[in-house]
Amino acid sequence: MKIESLYFLIQSGEGFSVRPDGYLTYVGDGYAVGGVKGGKVFTMANEILSFNVFSAQMARLASYLPDESQVIGGWVDDGIVYLEVSDIIKSKSVALELAEARGEKAIYDFANAKSIEV
Repeated sequence: MKIESLYFLIQSGEGFSVRPDGYLTYVGDGYAVGGVKGGKVFTMANEILSFNVFSAQMARLASYLPDESQVIGGWVDDGIVYLEVSDIIKSKSVALELAEARGEKAIYDFANAKSIEV
């Protein structure tokens, strides 16, 4: 997916989970758990997020992804954009436990395309 398409998804209030190599959308099972150590979450009001800032933050986050078990997640909550590195965890119970330990609000269930509150 092109970086421009990801930006427009965020601007329209949608979210994504992508690999950094060509920003390919993650397709598979498991659960995304944010809060990866060292991955520093980026937040900004959606109404002022420029394409240049978005693109720079995506490049920064891509540098934190060493393997196939991580993705860059982006979403909007109450008008605030969140971009962060997420681990892909196969077990729901392990994902929820990890999310709680990291202070995350929710995990993302890829199989059912929905967020699950922690």
